[in-house]
Amino acid sequence: MPGPEYVALDLETTGLDAERDRVIEAGAVAFRSDEVLGTFERFADPGRSVPDAVLKLTGIDPAELRGAASPYDTLAELVRFCAKRQLVGHGAELDVAFLRSAGLWDEAAELVDTLHLARILLPHSPSHSLPALATELGLDQPRAHRALDDADATRQLLLRLRREASLLPEVLKESMLALVAPYDWADARFFAEALTQPTPIVPTAAAPARAVRESARTAPTGAEPRDLAELLGLEGPIAKALPDYELRESQVQMLTAVAQILQRGGVLAVEAGTGTGKSLAYLIPLLARALVEDERAVVSTYTHTLQEQLLQKDLPALREWLPWEFKAVVLKGRPNYISLRRWRRYLAATCDAVGELRFKLKVLVWLHTTETGDRSELRLQGGEEVLWAHIASDPLDCVGVHCTSEDCFVHRARAEAESADLVIVNHALLVADAATAGGILPSFANLVVDEAHHLEDAATQGLRREVDGPGLLALLERLAPEQGTGLIEAIRKQPRLGAPDRALDDAAPLARRAHEQCSALLAAAGDWLRDVTDPARRDEVVRLVPAVRESAAWAHLLPAAENASTSLAALDSELRSAVAASREWLGGDDPDQDLRELEIIRGRLAEAAALLLEALLQPSSQQVYWLTILARTASVVLRAAPLNVGGLLREHVYGERSAVVFTSASLAVAGSFDYFQSRVGLPGEIETLVLSSPFDYLSQALMCLPQGLPEPQEPGFDDMLAAVLGDVAAGIGGRTLALFTSNRQLRDTYYALKQRHDLDDVLILGQGIDGHRRQLLTTFTDSDRALLLGTASFWEGIDVPGDRLSCVVMARLPFPVPTEPVFAARSEQVRDPFRGYALPLAALRLKQGFGRLIRRASDRGAVVILDPRISTREYGRAFLDVLPVVTVYNGPVEGVASAVAEWVGAATAPTARA
Repeated sequence: MPGPEYVALDLETTGLDAERDRVIEAGAVAFRSDEVLGTFERFADPGRSVPDAVLKLTGIDPAELRGAASPYDTLAELVRFCAKRQLVGHGAELDVAFLRSAGLWDEAAELVDTLHLARILLPHSPSHSLPALATELGLDQPRAHRALDDADATRQLLLRLRREASLLPEVLKESMLALVAPYDWADARFFAEALTQPTPIVPTAAAPARAVRESARTAPTGAEPRDLAELLGLEGPIAKALPDYELRESQVQMLTAVAQILQRGGVLAVEAGTGTGKSLAYLIPLLARALVEDERAVVSTYTHTLQEQLLQKDLPALREWLPWEFKAVVLKGRPNYISLRRWRRYLAATCDAVGELRFKLKVLVWLHTTETGDRSELRLQGGEEVLWAHIASDPLDCVGVHCTSEDCFVHRARAEAESADLVIVNHALLVADAATAGGILPSFANLVVDEAHHLEDAATQGLRREVDGPGLLALLERLAPEQGTGLIEAIRKQPRLGAPDRALDDAAPLARRAHEQCSALLAAAGDWLRDVTDPARRDEVVRLVPAVRESAAWAHLLPAAENASTSLAALDSELRSAVAASREWLGGDDPDQDLRELEIIRGRLAEAAALLLEALLQPSSQQVYWLTILARTASVVLRAAPLNVGGLLREHVYGERSAVVFTSASLAVAGSFDYFQSRVGLPGEIETLVLSSPFDYLSQALMCLPQGLPEPQEPGFDDMLAAVLGDVAAGIGGRTLALFTSNRQLRDTYYALKQRHDLDDVLILGQGIDGHRRQLLTTFTDSDRALLLGTASFWEGIDVPGDRLSCVVMARLPFPVPTEPVFAARSEQVRDPFRGYALPLAALRLKQGFGRLIRRASDRGAVVILDPRISTREYGRAFLDVLPVVTVYNGPVEGVASAVAEWVGAATAPTARA
């Protein structure tokens, strides 16, 4: 019997905005199994110039477009070609968006996206882009980024994916077939057909011979600083392994300092400029000490990105270079690991959308091979982050000693850490371990905190608590809704449980009473927030300071708060009794799932009740409390965070270690570590070291401080910002990163730049408009002519070496928002809040932003700071003092674009076509 009839399609366009950009080429291939039934290839005249970046990418000659059919007519002809066939595309959301914008998309139609299928069936592929998969799988794609060739590569990929599905182990295929059976989505039909295809016979190739490393563990003969420094020398093992090795004196200095502090004990803070190579400078002495003295070490990072770099790049390299055997593992927080018990429950639940079905298929395939259960292996995309919450290990859903699963990935990861020489964690887990007095990490003697400038923020975030109004009410409604059967009644109807149903006699009325009282409190809080805030602004925040609590309006909230707190306490008591009477049904391989859910909800309600009582009725002077009303949903959120985290860190993180090293590219302000020490609770006497970057900033970097700009709060600044940014990007052909401190200002600038015709050949990308951070960074890095507008997360952690990034524009000095509750509360503790807190924080942020520009010794570029206060205000010197010595342009604003273009060598940049 012939299989279904498919049609793979692809569009080439002038840009990524379906409302503003135009289609220039359409291609499609109709096929059934291995038989091609027909092809479709048409140009379209966009009626305007095509960006040079698009012409270069596709290889299309503009002359081929002139006189072709209009984009609408081309798309209409494509739709007729595709009629009555199953649509297939790769990353086809953009194609669908253009068809929808033209009014030619049938909303009832379904498209099988090979990008989603590849993420399920080829989880280990380095990239799931179509060109990368074509290269990896040997697909025929003569002209990448041409519509017909991309469509045909998509056809080949679908057939290859069908073959990959048929090759899966039988037990896995059975599980996948059972999962897709109830659904009639196109993806479900694809898997139902592919998984039942006869399994092709694949010849078994002999495994290639592998070099076997000697199993006997060797260790360094000592950990003397001088001996370890020689490992980085020109006669050392690293230099012998790398033909182009260059000795970096700053790296040797840092390694020596770290080795010395490990030897004698104490605290060391190192600011190591970009290019120092600080990872190797602390890893080598840490490992030597661990092996020689049997002292386990921990490295803590702020980002998972640095974690993965250490584990996948730096440590494997050291295994090759060093004559030692060592064990290093990464340990993450519980939510990063899958809970197999929660997964089995979730797998059995009905899928509400095709995206959920894809996620479950992806997890099924992954679980067949994973040894860690670590979510990072899944490379979650978009909405999958939300779905992961259904299956992530959760302390409230953990049966602890009753867990009989041999594959508890959390227990396995912690056991691996217990036997490791080096454990890599992130700041959040380090703080969580401190909060539980060492209940998470194995014992360790030495600690390195990398990305240390984030430690205070990470500790604050990790210890923050919140009550989300709608979430609280949803939990209560799950227990006992006004209509229908809730969880409490479902448990009471299970006669086998005996005691629990009697213990729950009063639970349902108590849950409904708590719902009523909490609803009243949230409504009153919402009314109060609307009265004291500006309803036109987004997500208004009110910090609960004494003056607020002493107002007459606040007093009206207190009875509602007391009623809600009392009702939640009564419900908690009733639920505790039921759970206590049901312990035998909570453990083992087959616990009662309703009771497990009841215990999870009880735990979360208890946490919410504790915060409501504390924040509204019994506030602590050591906590910061604030209420937020979300503009989009008008819902109320209560949050709390510790006023100071230094004491906790000092007592449970630093105080128990033999040696602690803090390092970052931005720790010192004007050569002093006083600010950093005060924020993280370090004692006054510590050892410090400032290592400048090995780069020659004077010849590599130009800093533009233009004259004649209005101040950021003055009329005309936003227009001037857009004008200067646009001129710079036009002058050097994109290659620019613009950093903002305001989402509103970013959006306004983005849309203003979109109206400039001299930027038609520049790909303009806006954070929160064109995608999330990772997508935007990948697109920017892959493009010759791009302008990227980003906010907070783009001020650091961006590494784009070479001329793809030749200019960084800072819209304004990155001062913190003065009304942000935690910042405002901490400012009140400082004698001079501006100079002692806000200014150093902003200066370090500026240093991070500046560090995005020069990433290699061969880089050359410009930084433009459009906030005139850096030149006109006395405090501007504090910002300049944290930056390296660079060449400076200090002229009129009208000359900035020319100065930047001349500095970066615009003559070597791609030139726009007429």
